[in-house]
Amino acid sequence: MRADRKTKIQMYLGACVEIVLILLLFLFVLGLGGWVAFIEYRYRQLAQAFRLLMTGRGGADLEATLIDFVARMDRVEQITHAVDERVTGVEVKLPYLIQHVGITRFNPFADKGGDQSFVVAILDAHADGVVLSALHSRVDVRVYGKPVVGGQSTYTLTAEEREAIARAMKPRA
Repeated sequence: MRADRKTKIQMYLGACVEIVLILLLFLFVLGLGGWVAFIEYRYRQLAQAFRLLMTGRGGADLEATLIDFVARMDRVEQITHAVDERVTGVEVKLPYLIQHVGITRFNPFADKGGDQSFVVAILDAHADGVVLSALHSRVDVRVYGKPVVGGQSTYTLTAEEREAIARAMKPRA
């Protein structure tokens, strides 16, 4: 009887082990099914993204989009080249454009009036340009112009005109 009992226990334990193994196998298959469902979901997302990439939102395919992009880049390069040429032209002309202006107010007649008269120096980067003097009196205003080359003039400069040229050429902070 003891042997029967032992056999029954072994059969019972074998059945339990079989049930546990079947449950583990079922859980494993269920896990694999979940994994396959996740992979399928990701595949559909990637396939949709790929389709969108290849056809574009407006119906244009990737090749047409890239060709359009290259054409735009060629146009940008042309525009950049044209702008570079214009900048080079401006850089060549820049030293000859008005860059320095200096003004001095003064009273040419010590006994009457105020600082109504003035001198304006208008110069380029080479200190070439003109100095304009305006002398104001009660009766009239007289304006004189003198050419300036390299900060000097072929005409005699007054102290006020030299001061205006010096102010124009003074470095700015």
